[in-house]
Amino acid sequence: TLSPLGRGQSMLVCGPRGAGKSTLAREVLEQVLTSKLVDRALRFRMDPSAPLVSACLQSSGAFSELAATPEAAMQAPAALLASFFAAVGAAERVRDSGGHALLVLDTIAPLTGAWNLAHSWAEEALGRPIEPDVLGAQRRACFSALLERAACLKPTSEDKTRGGSLTMLVLAETEAMRAVSTVSASSGALGIKAAAGGQVVAYSLDDFKGRREKEVSRLRHLVGRGISLTDATLAAVGIAAPESQSQSSAAAAAPGQWNRAEEVAAMRELQSLSDGQVILDGAAAAAGDFPALVSGATFSRFGLGGSGKSDAQPEARQHRDVRAPALQAVAAHLRLQLALERDAGFRPGGQSAGQDADGVHSARMAAVRASLLQPPRTPMQTEEMAAVLLSACSGALDALPADEAARCLRGGSGGLLLQHLREAAPKVLQRIAEEKELSVEAARELEVAVRLFVALRKAGAPAAAAAPAEVPAVAAAEVEVEAEE
Repeated sequence: TLSPLGRGQSMLVCGPRGAGKSTLAREVLEQVLTSKLVDRALRFRMDPSAPLVSACLQSSGAFSELAATPEAAMQAPAALLASFFAAVGAAERVRDSGGHALLVLDTIAPLTGAWNLAHSWAEEALGRPIEPDVLGAQRRACFSALLERAACLKPTSEDKTRGGSLTMLVLAETEAMRAVSTVSASSGALGIKAAAGGQVVAYSLDDFKGRREKEVSRLRHLVGRGISLTDATLAAVGIAAPESQSQSSAAAAAPGQWNRAEEVAAMRELQSLSDGQVILDGAAAAAGDFPALVSGATFSRFGLGGSGKSDAQPEARQHRDVRAPALQAVAAHLRLQLALERDAGFRPGGQSAGQDADGVHSARMAAVRASLLQPPRTPMQTEEMAAVLLSACSGALDALPADEAARCLRGGSGGLLLQHLREAAPKVLQRIAEEKELSVEAARELEVAVRLFVALRKAGAPAAAAAPAEVPAVAAAEVEVEAEE
C-alpha cells in the first residue's frame, strides 16, 4: 500500500535486529510463490534463525535458497561475500534467460563488511584518510553495482527470448534510518538543553554558529517543524553534533565495522540507489506490531507519474504505479497524511474548531495504521485492502470507540470487518476488484455495508450474521444525502 514494488525494481528493508525484516521478506516470498508471479524465487540467508518459507512452497521447484551454515554465520560477514554474489549470479541467470526472478538478500552485511575492510586497508596503505568526496563516490559505485542489477530486459530483434526481469529485496540491519521523533513545537523551537546526568540533550541553533549555510538552513527547517535537535536527530540527517564538529571522522571502529557517521552515510547511499524503502521500528515490533512500519519514512518511487514522454502522445505514456486501480485511489495520499499526522508543526491549533478537526483526522489516521497491521501469513486480496483502507479513512467507523475500531480493522485476512464484508457484501468486493477505477457507486455501497457492521457491533450482534444480498434503498438514500452534505 505505502511502498509498492514493481517487477525489475529494488526495495530496501531497514530496521534494527528483531524489527521483523526477515519475517516481512518471508511474507513477500510466500505471496509471490503462491501467486506464481515469478519463474524463480531465490534467497540468500546468513542468519540460521531467520523464518523459513513454507515447506509446500519449497517443494514446488520455484524456490531456491543459499543458506550459511551455523559455523559460517559465526565468521565475519565479509567472508561470505562470494556466497552472497553467487545468489545474485543465480538470479541474473534467470533474468538473462528470459525468466522473471525475485531475489531476497536477507542481509547486506557481506557487502558492507567487505567495503569497510577495503576502506580500512586503503587508508592504511595511504597512511592518511581518504578524501570524503572520493570515498563517497567509491562507496556509491560499490553499492550501485549490486542494486542496479535489478532490471527488466527488453526483447531485441536478434533475441526474442530476452525480456526477463530481476526484482530485488535487500535487508539491512541498522538504526541509522529510524524515523526522527517529534516533540512539541515550543520545545523544539526553543532548542532547550536537558539537564546532565544521562538525559537527552537538545541543542539550539546558536550552537551551530559558523556552520555552512546549507546545514543551518536544514536545521532551521527541522526546528520550524517542531523537531528537537538531539544527537539522534542530527545523526539521522547526517549533520555532526556541536561537540564533534572538529572530529571529521567519528570514533574509530574496528576494521570491517561501521562507525556511526559511516553507517549513516552508507544507509543514505543505499536509500538513494534503491527504488523504494521500508523502514521498521524496533520499539513497535517489541510491542507486538507487525509489520512495524514507520509510515512517514516508508515509500516507493512508483506512482509518481508517467515515463516522461510528452503529454501530446498519451498513448506512449506508461503509468508507473504498480498497484491495482482501486488501491491507487485509496492509498494515493495516505503516506503523506500519516507522515504529517506525526509532525507537530503541521497540526492546527489555537481554535477549538481546528482542534476538533485535528482530533477527527488523528482518529482516522490511527484507524488507517491499525488496518496496516496484519499477523504473518494473513495475506489480503487487492480489493480487500482497498475496502479496509477506505473504511478506515472515510469516517464510516467514527461511531465506534477508537480501540474497538482498531480491533475490527487489524488482522489481515482474518480481520473482523473484512470477514463481515466477505459474508454480507461479497458483491461490493467483487465490484471493487472488477472496476478499472473506483466508482462513487461502489464507495457508497461499501459505506452502507460498513455502517451496517458498525450498527451490529454497537447492538452487540455478530456482524457476520447479517448478510443482506442487496443494500436497502432507504439506507442508500441516507448515505447519499450525507455524502452531499
